[in-house]
Amino acid sequence: MSWDMIRLSENSPKDYFEASPLRIVAKGKPLFRLRVIPWSDDVSGNVSKQYNAHTNIYTTNANLPHQQLSQEYFIRSCSTSSFASSSEQFVALSEDFKEDRWHNAYDCELEQEIMFQVIPHFLPADNPQQSETSSHLGVNASLNCRRDMSGGSEQVKESVEGYEALFHPGVPRECEKTISVIRKQIWLACHGDQGGIGQLSTETGVKDKIAQFWIDTLLAKAKPILNAKLKNRETRDQRLNERMSREDRKSLTEEITATVGTELWEWVVRQPQDDYEQLAVDDPLRNDIRPGIHYNILLCTRGINPHLDTPGEILHTCLLGTNKYVWHTTNKTWTKVDEETFAVRLQSSSITGLTIPPPRAAYLVQYKNSLIGKHFKTLQQIGVFHVHDLCTPDVFQLWKVTGELGALLWVPEIRDMDTYLADLEVLIANVLDAWGKVDPRRIITKAKLHVLTHLPDDIRRLGPAVIFATEVFECFNAIFRQCSILSNHLAPSHDISVALASMERFKHVVSGGWWKESEGRYVRAGPSIPLFLHQNRELQRRLGWTDHSLIKSGDVKRSPRAKRHAGSWETHTKDFILSGSLPEAVSDGNWENCTLLVSQAKDICTVGSWVFLKSSNGTRIGRIRAILCRAGMTKQTSVLLEHFEVADERDQRLNMPILVRTPTKQVLIAVPEDVLFNFNAQHDCVSGGCVIGDSDHKQVQERLETDKPTKCIIHADDDCFHLNMHGIHNAHLIRELLPRNLVAPIPLQADRQAYHRALSLELQVTGPKKRAETQAKAKETREKNKHALARSTGIRPNELDEA
Repeated sequence: MSWDMIRLSENSPKDYFEASPLRIVAKGKPLFRLRVIPWSDDVSGNVSKQYNAHTNIYTTNANLPHQQLSQEYFIRSCSTSSFASSSEQFVALSEDFKEDRWHNAYDCELEQEIMFQVIPHFLPADNPQQSETSSHLGVNASLNCRRDMSGGSEQVKESVEGYEALFHPGVPRECEKTISVIRKQIWLACHGDQGGIGQLSTETGVKDKIAQFWIDTLLAKAKPILNAKLKNRETRDQRLNERMSREDRKSLTEEITATVGTELWEWVVRQPQDDYEQLAVDDPLRNDIRPGIHYNILLCTRGINPHLDTPGEILHTCLLGTNKYVWHTTNKTWTKVDEETFAVRLQSSSITGLTIPPPRAAYLVQYKNSLIGKHFKTLQQIGVFHVHDLCTPDVFQLWKVTGELGALLWVPEIRDMDTYLADLEVLIANVLDAWGKVDPRRIITKAKLHVLTHLPDDIRRLGPAVIFATEVFECFNAIFRQCSILSNHLAPSHDISVALASMERFKHVVSGGWWKESEGRYVRAGPSIPLFLHQNRELQRRLGWTDHSLIKSGDVKRSPRAKRHAGSWETHTKDFILSGSLPEAVSDGNWENCTLLVSQAKDICTVGSWVFLKSSNGTRIGRIRAILCRAGMTKQTSVLLEHFEVADERDQRLNMPILVRTPTKQVLIAVPEDVLFNFNAQHDCVSGGCVIGDSDHKQVQERLETDKPTKCIIHADDDCFHLNMHGIHNAHLIRELLPRNLVAPIPLQADRQAYHRALSLELQVTGPKKRAETQAKAKETREKNKHALARSTGIRPNELDEA
């Protein structure tokens, strides 16, 4: 049988041979399908506070390893405009997603020309943008979830059934039904029924940005036509000038309105005219609205479902959502003394093993209502250790469950999906139930809390939540902004796109990419060009690329010459009680201090780092006390670690494992290859009775050291610590090594349904009362404004009412 033919069945009554359509397209070339991740959002083209609105679309290759997806180097700019919305720009991008659209490229590994297709994988963005992408009204809608049909009026949400529904994913939205609602909205616009359109949007939560243009246009066209045919006695249907019953007049009015609506519908489906004329004579779209022209094209794009494929984004949903709410709830009642106390405690926190910058606690407290994502990520990981006496017990419980959830959401890999999702569902339930204790209405007023309930489904389909995080796209905005500043400001979108295309061309060339010459031959730059990229760290930094292969597990870096303190083994270890095998020929030659080592997980571990250690007796935990290498020989290195043991039970206050120094205070001897990974631990200051005092460091102002000492926490001991289970870094590895009883989440409510029912009954009493108070206050404010206007204009208040 020919390779260009395939046999459909060996047992068929007769042989069927059929040419593969893809083989005809390929013409002998290998074919590939690539998943891409499109991202869109509005971005300011200015560095200053003056907003210069642009809407951008970026993409990245979803087939890349996840570690590389977090690098700016792999982000590609697709389009930008200060006028066209993301829905309009997606029309052009969707052309590349069509089933018959193939692209030519050169495969450097196969060393031949190939063809590939691109298919959208999912649509990450912040919540308002994802609502626009899925043709949803947004968080202010009655049905305020873009993913499902949960919600309703305030009374419905306060009912037992409605309130319970907010704590679970609801009935999924469907693209076909959304298109049907958009079609009905445009039909109502043809009839001039603006009130019906608003009511339909409220009832369904559907609002399409492209369709809204046609709705506004149709309403503007329908109004004068209907006025002329229904209200103007000279131009309207003469039958309306005659005497008739109310029912007959109503029937005639509806008939005329329907006629106008049909005419406008026939007009709108023919718009724009040039696009309409390209349709085949028998194409059903000649009598219907079309995707990309009249409504969101993503609702019909192959490979994507905007309702299902807009996953909950952890930056805007968690850090700028739940974490922000917890922070505001906590600090809104603080006094100046409370703020200073928290700032000192936070600044004294250990950040070893957290991969975060120093917290700048004074700044966080001073500008507590203007924090951004990186600040909330810091607070999420170490804030719980310092607020035990600065908030109520219910709010403190909220800090605990929020930190536990954050650590689980930021894991880079999942090895046991079922266990992970079961734990995740418990932690999400804990966060929502803890909010019910603090503020039962919060899940009604803040849609981001309900979005959390969809995360388990998103993670099961798409993988760890960090894959659909948007930080890397937000970082790429800085590159776009510089291109905007340096543009000609006459045709900024065009100029920015040309600059970004030039940068992409440079990246392609310097990375060793191939391109096609005019003669049809594929070529690339010489070997010195890619070598320059691999050797030049500054160029790598500017392109946003990190070469992780340069970091090798077990590597050691020696200290600067002045800090090596060369001496005998006995000199370096005289104050330690050593446990373990000594290095060979330990007494021969001198030993020197080293600055750091690289763990098996490629963590940079320094003196003072907390690490998990592999030993013949199993896994151990220790804090690095010294890294010693034989003088001039980093391959012969020993690591000295203070040994700590994990208590059998968790700490009841923080719900975290407890680390206790061994009674013998022994120091373990290991080699760098035995260090598995590092983690974060915080001192148990509450049990130890640690107090705030003056440190040896002086405050620095304007680069000058003052006489004022810096405040810090003075630790009473160095023997008892908490293993920080809110830390994001290596959270998945910690959970794998610790006993299950120390890491398994504990549900806050045994009977959640009964708990929610009690909260609902409470809201049914307080809700109407609060709405009545709000209405009374609004009425009072209107009266005050009316009397103020009357005094300034000399007009009586009752005359203003008549006006």
